[in-house]
Amino acid sequence: MSVYLKYPRNIILTVLFVCFCLCSEAQELSKVNFRISSQTAAINSIVFTIGELNLQFDQKGGKLYMINRGYKRVPEWSDYMDEEYYDGITDGDKKGKIKSTGGVKIDYYDVFDGEKKGKIKSIGAVKIDYYDVFDGEKKGRIKSVGGNIIGYYDVFDGDKKGKIKSFGSIRIDYYDSFSSTGKKGKVSVIGQVKIDYYDNFGPSARMGKIKSIKGNTPDLYVTIDRGNSTLSDDND
Repeated sequence: MSVYLKYPRNIILTVLFVCFCLCSEAQELSKVNFRISSQTAAINSIVFTIGELNLQFDQKGGKLYMINRGYKRVPEWSDYMDEEYYDGITDGDKKGKIKSTGGVKIDYYDVFDGEKKGKIKSIGAVKIDYYDVFDGEKKGRIKSVGGNIIGYYDVFDGDKKGKIKSFGSIRIDYYDSFSSTGKKGKVSVIGQVKIDYYDNFGPSARMGKIKSIKGNTPDLYVTIDRGNSTLSDDND
């Protein structure tokens, strides 16, 4: 007799484990592109894939967008679906907000969610959460995307205060006050990717400009954003 027939509890545990693994995999980040400013070297935006969704986290506005990264072409003969909006009959405060785009449902926090009211709650199966009043100066910022925590440096981190510290498992660091002129305060490391800048030992005309970006991989790469942060990867 099969061990699964003899012990039906094993079947349930196995199914639950498989489901957990599938759900965990679907929420993992991939093809993460940090786009840094060519002028200030600040992180302008982060474009990434989670599950089957292509999203962009705008650092300037602190908002999340669904985008088309271009690597998945939609056949010209495929069906077309315009954006759908919530109405005022049964949707209350969601009236006028986008309900779905490209067949992907978008939900929002409502009046029962306090300060989160009106903010995006989920895009497809990807849930989004925000820092609340108990989180100090991080209040209102996006806290997690699909379970991937977005961390920020706090008051105990000196000059790094308020800057993004981590994106999921990707750690981010900055040159400190002891760094040479031209590097101070600028992003130095994103995951395994290292960013270097011209300093007072280089050409004066290049002072503070990006000198090199090393360590890029297909799943995590840093590129220079020359003002087209909302465009797809095809326009890099």
